[in-house]
Amino acid sequence: MLILFSSLSWNNIGYINWEKWFDQIFTRLLRGFNLPIGKMKMSSQEYSYFVDTTSKWVVAMIENGNSCLKYLEELLFSIKTFYHPSNTDILQENLVDFLVSLSKHFVDRVHIERRTRPFWHSVPRQTAQLTEDDITNFVNCIKDYVFMSIFNKDYDNEAAVACQYLSILRPELIIPTILDKYHSSIENLHEPHRYISLMNCLQRVARQLVQQTDSYSEGQLFVLPLLNSILPAIDLNDIEKTYSTLDFIESIVCQITFIDCPSISSTGKFEDFIIEFLTRIFFLIENLSTNFSDSLIINKDIDIDDLAIEAKLSSILFHIAQNSSDEIFKVIRERLLNLTDNPSLSTEVRDIVTSLIESIVRANPNETLKYFLPKIRQSVDENRTNLENTEFTWYLAIFSKLVSARGEILINYKTDIFYIFDQCLPIENKKSYEILSSAAKCFLQSLTQIYPIEYKLTNEDLEIPTQAWGKSIDYDKLDVRFHFPTDEEIELASEFIEKYLYSQIDFLKENNSKLTNNQRLKSLTIIEAIGIGSFRLVPPIESQQIQAFESIQSKYQIQYDIFFKPLSKIRIISS
Repeated sequence: MLILFSSLSWNNIGYINWEKWFDQIFTRLLRGFNLPIGKMKMSSQEYSYFVDTTSKWVVAMIENGNSCLKYLEELLFSIKTFYHPSNTDILQENLVDFLVSLSKHFVDRVHIERRTRPFWHSVPRQTAQLTEDDITNFVNCIKDYVFMSIFNKDYDNEAAVACQYLSILRPELIIPTILDKYHSSIENLHEPHRYISLMNCLQRVARQLVQQTDSYSEGQLFVLPLLNSILPAIDLNDIEKTYSTLDFIESIVCQITFIDCPSISSTGKFEDFIIEFLTRIFFLIENLSTNFSDSLIINKDIDIDDLAIEAKLSSILFHIAQNSSDEIFKVIRERLLNLTDNPSLSTEVRDIVTSLIESIVRANPNETLKYFLPKIRQSVDENRTNLENTEFTWYLAIFSKLVSARGEILINYKTDIFYIFDQCLPIENKKSYEILSSAAKCFLQSLTQIYPIEYKLTNEDLEIPTQAWGKSIDYDKLDVRFHFPTDEEIELASEFIEKYLYSQIDFLKENNSKLTNNQRLKSLTIIEAIGIGSFRLVPPIESQQIQAFESIQSKYQIQYDIFFKPLSKIRIISS
């Protein structure tokens, strides 16, 4: 019955007058939480649908001028003590979920009334639609209970989600309070949970924090000071705090541009933040190369791979490099270039560094290859007599990331790339030739495939860069830029295949009986990699057998549409 009333109210907002039943409705809702109030015993029944259904019903009953919000305020006040963070009982799960569902459905209703087209959803009656005062009153009604729930150890993630929804409605009422709580938490080092909870919360409201809107834009002033203040939390002695900090940094850097803005004086210090951030993560990386922290050793359940440090750092660095000025990118590139000269790094840490290099290749391939590729070639020349050395394998791994740059960039470095392949093909170390094979595959895919080439916040030329911070773009205005293979790129790919694929095939034919298993496996690995990389270059197969096969019709047969572009030597296929 509850589900029926909820659905009826949600789909007929403004057409049913619930005012005279509010006393009964909210009394039943209170009893539905099964709270031990007074001498009233808890019910043994559990209703998994109760919270979401009732919150949807409550939001649907709110109309301009009725007393629904007043009843909701009284309901929450009557159970206020149960929201105290010290309560970790299972009962609090429903209470926190109630706040989350209320805020979620309220955001949905605002969207329905102001953004959704009528044929997608029934539009509420005009006189019943929410006013600006209704939105403000709703946020004021539940925000205090959400703030109390932030510090609940069991349900802080749910409370952070509620903060996110409320910040969408009224950021000026939510974000300043969260920032005040954050500043008080960093002064108290004895309660790390408060810091982690607030980091989780700030991560959820990151878009509203950096966005420039008519109602709230002060958050942009706090971005850089906030980023600087959390850097000391990057510490392997507390891996949970470190990871929550990196989560927040990632949520911020993917939504801002690292370009000086005269209207916000603090943005001129972005370079200082980048330098300090790189210093800390490189120190973290160097520590990983010797020993994990004591906390990692003590807690056997924590694994560095499970925490995905590598993916997190790569993502952060990519977004910074993608949306930074040339001066800041130069700082990043030089720091990484110097890090490759460190001989004390372990294999695991070198993998992290290689991923970081890959991220700046994606962000700015031309400037990255300009400095890194000559270094790889220099390393080849220095180790020409000892390319089997395992230390050289790392430089090959970096090389495999460099050749994943865009095709039009790789054309400019054809000589260096072919030279490195020529010198490294004789290597018989298994790990080395596997990496070289991967490089061949990446090189061909970069030349021949279709893929997006830019991930910037906006392609617009804005006088004030902060206008793009956290900016949402309508679907119809998306301008995604893709790489499409040119004739020159196809010619280069064809030349590469002709030189390295067929030479390996001939090598196998001529020396099959003389080869060791490792040598044979090496040639086959290279052939396989080149074959996968050049898949898009394979022309349609025309034969009577294929035509006969295609003529067979089946209801289980998957249909593919093949499009190809004829070229001088080869045809490119994309589907």
